Amino acid sequence: MKYLVDSDFLISLYKPTDSNHKKASEIFKGIGKTARLVASNLVFQESTTVISKQIGMEAAIKFYDLITKLIDEQLILENILEKEAWKIFLKQTKKGTSFIDCANLAVCTKLKLDGILSFDEFYPKDKLVYSEESKHDAK
Repeated sequence: MKYLVDSDFLISLYKPTDSNHKKASEIFKGIGKTARLVASNLVFQESTTVISKQIGMEAAIKFYDLITKLIDEQLILENILEKEAWKIFLKQTKKGTSFIDCANLAVCTKLKLDGILSFDEFYPKDKLVYSEESKHDAK
């Protein structure tokens, strides 16, 4: 199985005080060591910046070191994928839509990934990966 990882999942997994830390840990444990994790360069940038703002640069450096080991494949958003991300983004009507979420959706669709590790309600429910304990929360 190959999963796309979103910033909120990485941050939740890293921060014990995050409201989704327990869920992220359960999901991460549940997907097993055989799962391949994919993230775009945008997710690396966004999540490390959030850790820097919330905790500080020392934590951001540790976080970056951790995610470079955790993520099996870092994708650089190339021209075709960026155009797809813009198409998705420009169709949105909800205030505050994230371009990075749209880029993640484009990557997931283009690469036919098995799901997205995220707690963001932007993503279609059939793309999200849940732990057994949190499946009832998603419905």
